[in-house]
Amino acid sequence: MKEKTMEYKITIIIPIYNSEKYLKYTIDSVIKQSIGFENIELILVDDNSNDKSKEIILNYSKKYDNIKPILLENNSGAASIPRNIGIKQSTAPYIIFLDSDDSLYNDYCEVLYAAITKNNADIVKCKHTSKINNELLISKDIHSINNEEKKLTSIEKMFLYHTVWANIYSSSFLKKNNIKFLEMLFEDVVFSVYCLIKTKKEVIELPNYPGYIYHIENEDSITHNVSINTLNQFLKCVSLIYDLLDKNCSYNTKQELMNELINMVFFILAKLENPKEGLEILHDFEKNLTIQLTPISKPLNILNKKIINKQFNQALILLKIIGILYNNKKIRTLFLIKYSNLKRID
Repeated sequence: MKEKTMEYKITIIIPIYNSEKYLKYTIDSVIKQSIGFENIELILVDDNSNDKSKEIILNYSKKYDNIKPILLENNSGAASIPRNIGIKQSTAPYIIFLDSDDSLYNDYCEVLYAAITKNNADIVKCKHTSKINNELLISKDIHSINNEEKKLTSIEKMFLYHTVWANIYSSSFLKKNNIKFLEMLFEDVVFSVYCLIKTKKEVIELPNYPGYIYHIENEDSITHNVSINTLNQFLKCVSLIYDLLDKNCSYNTKQELMNELINMVFFILAKLENPKEGLEILHDFEKNLTIQLTPISKPLNILNKKIINKQFNQALILLKIIGILYNNKKIRTLFLIKYSNLKRID
């Protein structure tokens, strides 16, 4: 084994499970980074895949000394254990999390590294590009892509998109505070909120830089393969965040954040084989909250009121319509472009 002759600037951690379809594209987007791939430590943690992912990982690790392959013997069922292993094994001062079916703009590492070192921050967040049906969509708020920085207030930072991707973290911040991913589904949402609450430094946002490419069309991801267990796991995640917000945020902030998070529940409900059971679970969950949820989307708000009032038959009809519209790829793309805050990249 060759000895490392230099220190890395960034560790990129990719948790992998049955990702052969996208994995080469994802890894290549890291290799092409303008900061120089020699400045990156790439940790590939395979969660006991049964496709060709392991073979792809080992082939890349043979070509590059800075690729560290970790092959788990047992599947953990979520990305939390692979990510925690990656954090523990990382040696660079900064950490980036990348999903195995996503990719990066070529200057992604360079831009985020410059921002976090310049500001001596624990967390820097950028926007993302959504890829669906081979179309690239970005926020309508982005009029021109640039590296402009914004220092967020304590309230503003809580309304960031709660993912661990599209971020760069200080490794010392994560390790000194023993911040880890919980061993559950949707662990990244809890991790993100906990980091935002825990940091004592200003959080930096790059509001006009959509450098992370989120691939919506991967139908094999957790968010596409759902069950009642998926719903229960997500509501468990929401409960944990609710408790965190209860101790650290005002009532209004907590209510607004919960309204944003609960949108995911309706997406899960629309994909369930037996949504009636899911409606009853959500009703019981909301009944035990000390705040009233009012989703921003008018159709979802109407649906939610039906659920709260136990008008399940009417709710099922609305849910079926929403499901038909959302689960059709072409309709979903048109809907996102016309009614969401997304636009095609010029």
